[in-house]
Amino acid sequence: MAVTRILHAAGNLQATLALAEHPAIDAIEADLWVRAGHAYAQHARPLWPLPLAVSRRGVHTDARDGVTLANLLAAVHGRAELVIDLRSWLGDPAPDIAAALHRLPERSHVLITCEAWVIADRLRAWLPGVRVAYSVRSEGQLRRFVQGQIEGSLAPTAVMVRHTLLHSAAEVAGLRQWAPSVGAWTVDDPARAAELVAWGVDSLTSNSVGVLAGVTREVSHSP
Repeated sequence: MAVTRILHAAGNLQATLALAEHPAIDAIEADLWVRAGHAYAQHARPLWPLPLAVSRRGVHTDARDGVTLANLLAAVHGRAELVIDLRSWLGDPAPDIAAALHRLPERSHVLITCEAWVIADRLRAWLPGVRVAYSVRSEGQLRRFVQGQIEGSLAPTAVMVRHTLLHSAAEVAGLRQWAPSVGAWTVDDPARAAELVAWGVDSLTSNSVGVLAGVTREVSHSP
């Protein structure tokens, strides 16, 4: 199998969109927010209705006039895949994103990850040509996913998992029973990246182009 190498947050800034053409990068990731029908990328959480956003660096100006979904699609067209980390807060972004992507003649290069799984389920139903994944950010969410699969309350769904929640090749293989693909994020240590790839993850997200360049693309699953 080929491991998809994803550059984290490269879609959040105009200056880094060109990295979609880098030979070590298969996909760029963007944190997408929707406000009043307008989709735009930034990592910080907006403080609507104020024109501000908050991150670990503090409070700063909201970038709602920055990178748009159209910018992202143009940047990756014919060059790379696009991973949209669809963020949700004080609203439902699904209808606007579904409407925008429905107009695309080709959508197979787009992956949407959702922190709100109910939104992921709706998008998967509305956009059968788009890959949709659950974002798994905690041990509790991981247990919820496994339990939901065992009980049949959750449909088999791709997952993008915080890498610290993955502890062995057997665990990755176990998730693959219910997940069409298993991705790991955000990995900035080369040794950890190599370990996860050896365990059989389908994609690896990193902040470092160097880490992605060191990833062996073709591997086989081996618990």
